[in-house]
Amino acid sequence: MRAFSAAPTFKIWFFLTHCAILLLILPPHLIAQDDLPGEEIPVYKFGVTSWQHGQTVDKIRGLYRPMLEWLGNEVGAEFVIVGSRGYSQITEMLANESIHLASISPTPFILAQIRNPDVRMLVTELSPSLDGDNHSPFYEGYLVKHADRDDIDSLDAMEGLRLGMVKKPESTSGYIYPAMYFGDRGIEYSEHFERVYFLGSHPRVTDAIVAGSIDVGVTWDFNLKQAIKKHGDKFEIFSVIGTIPNLGIATNSSLPQEMADRIQVALLEIDHELLEGIPSSGFVIGDDEFYDEVRRAIENSMPIGNIFRSE
Repeated sequence: MRAFSAAPTFKIWFFLTHCAILLLILPPHLIAQDDLPGEEIPVYKFGVTSWQHGQTVDKIRGLYRPMLEWLGNEVGAEFVIVGSRGYSQITEMLANESIHLASISPTPFILAQIRNPDVRMLVTELSPSLDGDNHSPFYEGYLVKHADRDDIDSLDAMEGLRLGMVKKPESTSGYIYPAMYFGDRGIEYSEHFERVYFLGSHPRVTDAIVAGSIDVGVTWDFNLKQAIKKHGDKFEIFSVIGTIPNLGIATNSSLPQEMADRIQVALLEIDHELLEGIPSSGFVIGDDEFYDEVRRAIENSMPIGNIFRSE
């Protein structure tokens, strides 16, 4: 019969006692969160919307998943993707704090901020220029025509023609900035053009230019690059209608400030390979004044009392 020894039991007791003492005397920031018993990983809802027609919710989830999985590991959290049907819904979800964060374009961001002053932008995306040579927190909106339409050589020549826009009131480059562009030149677009079509998406605008169902249309640089890949060199930029802040990641008061700070720091260091498929090559911080031109465009293009009425 083997004799029982108390030595292993004593060693275990000695080890656990010293661990307890270390937990009491070490500063909290030196204790790994994974080592604390019963510590739950916080879960945050990350809202996304389709910025190109034809993208399914599953497609959007796939594009953002690598970034959010990496971010979760960096900040010690889990991010659940919440899809929205469009700009109006992402604005509503961010403003009423049913989500913690959102990838959001400038106009919905400002509209959400009007509804809820606690809405703020954490980071703004960097994106390549149309020629791919530069990376900027801005993108360009364009007034575009078919390359064969030599007769369209001025704004006056557009009088009585057909204009394609995207959606009002929420589309920044597809409505807000074009309306300001025409207004700054003394043109009431709804009277200047024979017909104005709101086609619902940027690809539909460029498709319509190629098909000849509209004469001129408004779009943004990312979609124009995609349209050239699809249709070939059939487009001509008539004018730049605005230099517009990129998509950004915004939050509200439902996200703890400490976590917001950690997310912001992490995203500034993200590897651009994790952003493949998203029109972004990284992130920067833009202060609130960064969006003042968007605010001016919104004020000029719609009555403030009607900014939440979808048309």
